[in-house]
Amino acid sequence: MKKNEFLEYLTFILVAVFCLFLTLKNKHFNLDPISKTQVTYVFIFKVLSAVFLWYIFTYFYTEKSVNDIYKYFLDGKQLAKIFKNNPVDFFSVVKGQKLDNRENIELFENLKFWTKPNSYGFYNDNQTIILVSSCLNLISNNNLLLANLYMSLASFVATIIIYKKLSPYLEWKKLYFVILFISPSIALWTSGLLKETIILCAISVVVYFITSLLHKTNVYLVMGLLVSLLLLAISKTYIFGFILPSICCFFLLQCSNSKTIKSYFLTTYAIIVVFFITWSYTHNPVVYNFKNKTEAEKRKEYKRVNHLSYEQNVLGNNYNILEMLRFKQADYKHEARLAKAKSLIYTKKMDGQLLNFFSCIPFGISNGFARPHLFEIKSFQFIAPAIENSFCILLILGIFIFPRKLSRDQQLLVFFFGSLIVITFIFLGLLVPVLGNLVRYKAPLLPLLYFSLFSLIDNTKFFFWIKKLKVN
Repeated sequence: MKKNEFLEYLTFILVAVFCLFLTLKNKHFNLDPISKTQVTYVFIFKVLSAVFLWYIFTYFYTEKSVNDIYKYFLDGKQLAKIFKNNPVDFFSVVKGQKLDNRENIELFENLKFWTKPNSYGFYNDNQTIILVSSCLNLISNNNLLLANLYMSLASFVATIIIYKKLSPYLEWKKLYFVILFISPSIALWTSGLLKETIILCAISVVVYFITSLLHKTNVYLVMGLLVSLLLLAISKTYIFGFILPSICCFFLLQCSNSKTIKSYFLTTYAIIVVFFITWSYTHNPVVYNFKNKTEAEKRKEYKRVNHLSYEQNVLGNNYNILEMLRFKQADYKHEARLAKAKSLIYTKKMDGQLLNFFSCIPFGISNGFARPHLFEIKSFQFIAPAIENSFCILLILGIFIFPRKLSRDQQLLVFFFGSLIVITFIFLGLLVPVLGNLVRYKAPLLPLLYFSLFSLIDNTKFFFWIKKLKVN
């Protein structure tokens, strides 16, 4: 082992031990009914998950040009060099302004993922992870293992916040705590220099302010929620879009103090569906004129309109939602082919037409909620996600067998998080053709999914049933 490597590993261990000491001494990590010993165990597990993730991307997925951790880390390294050379140039890059320094111009031109051609006019969240990476490069002296540790610590704190704010509404407190920290998808994919870690942190802030607003409403909490939504927007734009209807319902219900929560949410989403259908019919519809044409002419017409649609709906300002989804699905498939992904799954092809979109939704539901399942395990890496999905299916069955009567606040939280999860999972199931990516993209939302499912299962009824089985 080289001296530099030894010092890196030693620094990693010292930082981890110091942070564990701070955790055990800080009263904010007192979790009823969780003991300090249990907190220690999950802290160690979280750190080990960060090490494992670093090992996988360093020694298993060795192609750094398509390796998500390394490609963002290396771009962050370039951006950190710009900061060291001239902090003013660093902020010029962030603002999208031109640089004058020749050396910094060369460094900026070496940023391979700072710009993204298929961002569809929305904020490019690559820039967020690269900015975080540049900061981590600066404080870790370009040590990826240490950068992963810092991200896992942020994830640990975010998960603790989620537990502290949501566990009071649960009967299954200890089980929820265990699932939050040992669930393989959550532990692995939110413990490193990945967008999923940032998304989890943003979600934890949203959870903090939403649960606080249940009990009182003031300017500071509302401003905090707005900031948390901004963090979510720069973490992953589509999740920000999907949570907005829930935010609207939340404030309408809080202002009216109504108890008809289900009606509010169903009405809101019915209005959204009607708006979506109307928009799809009226806003820049794409028409392929195939009438009385030969096969060669049809292909030529498809190519012509397809190019025109891309110019108008993707590169332009005409937001045809169905066409944007079609191109996004094609982008995911193209990226999967470039990366030579081995875990490809079937996603029904979207053609930009409304009827086709609705016919794709069942496939989105199936892929988003049930993949991978136990009958398609072809590699060890999918065993844990398949078990997780099977566990969720059992929890869904438990809702019908042991239904729980919820308070108004519990109902509001379940509908708030549940609607976000359903829309996001269907969206991912429609577009993402790679099983590994699908598992990863869902990971930050799993804490909310488990909360929603556990909330709906009656603890007393379940254990009474268990006791009855033992007697018989």
